[in-house]
Amino acid sequence: IAALTAVAALAATTPAQAADFAVTADKSSNLAVAGDTVTVTLANLPTGQGVYLRLCAGTLADVVKARPAECVGMDKTVWVSSLASALRQGAVEASGPLAVSVVGQFTAGGKNIDCSAVSCGIHVRRDHFGGTDLSLDRFIPVTFGLPAPTAQAAVVDGKVQIQVANAK
Repeated sequence: IAALTAVAALAATTPAQAADFAVTADKSSNLAVAGDTVTVTLANLPTGQGVYLRLCAGTLADVVKARPAECVGMDKTVWVSSLASALRQGAVEASGPLAVSVVGQFTAGGKNIDCSAVSCGIHVRRDHFGGTDLSLDRFIPVTFGLPAPTAQAAVVDGKVQIQVANAK
């Protein structure tokens, strides 16, 4: 739900021609730090256009201001298109579910990015055939690791009981 809300918020800032373009993910939280796969689905990608999907450092608020600069390398980027020439060059067809590999730590521009210490997400942007076009930019925030530890206390039969979850 948080991912869909974030995508909807970013979509509200895009021009009308891409208003119907939508991005959803099957999961976005508690991803495995060592590596996980998020299945992303695109809806209404404009005909003849393509996008890149990749993990980047940043927040939804950051991405609304400017495209993220600290992202995984092109070898971890999924290129998706509906353009026949792009498909012949290695792009993946946009019509089905798309497997996006994500990791909790990566290097970008010589800098080590730790997604447990900084915010990260899957950034969707126009491919190199429309690199300056921001109308298809979307961002799905992701988190890695276990949920935050929680503790609940209750008095039962005159005794205090404490229940701890997600902690060793």
